[in-house]
Amino acid sequence: MPRPHLTRIFGRRATAASVVAASLLLSACISPGSAGGTKTVAMIPNYQRGGSAPAQLAGYTAPANVVSVTLGETDPNTMFIHMSQAVVPQGPVSFIVTNTGTQTHEFVALAAKTGAADFPVVSFEGETNRIDEGAKGVVNVGETGDMKPGTSMVMTIDMKAGHYAMVCNLPGHYANGMHEDFWVTPPGATPVSVTLGETDPNTMFIHMS
Repeated sequence: MPRPHLTRIFGRRATAASVVAASLLLSACISPGSAGGTKTVAMIPNYQRGGSAPAQLAGYTAPANVVSVTLGETDPNTMFIHMSQAVVPQGPVSFIVTNTGTQTHEFVALAAKTGAADFPVVSFEGETNRIDEGAKGVVNVGETGDMKPGTSMVMTIDMKAGHYAMVCNLPGHYANGMHEDFWVTPPGATPVSVTLGETDPNTMFIHMS
């Protein structure tokens, strides 16, 4: 699948607020893709490592459609994707992605009903130990491409309501834990988290946020 369009943000020391504004402006200039809508990636030259920064700026609150993402690993066999939120409203969503690890990673958004942790590990694009992004019911709606350690990027996608699996699909990385569920709600919806379960065979519960 073709990589998303890459565009540099003006200046060598772009602030997080300008990154978000620029990404939203860029998304308005790129025509929607067939599966997931707008796919715009903005490269941030010399962005500070670990800079999932909107929540760290004094007096600045990230909008609901801005998600900070960190990629990395705790050891060679344990890797992670951390997102500042897992639910956003339908429309353009800007992911500020930072690779805080010591290995190359990527961030891929897959529209799918399958849970993020439930894809079979097979072969993809001639490489083993990857999930099949071309499987039935799976649509790649946007990706950052390979990100070197310490780099940050902004990826803006016009996302439709539904479930998404956010993964790193470099060989072995998905199997090592790089997958997270992500939901996009319809316009005007109020998200409510619900857990179902039991404490013993005769005591069960429904918990709602």
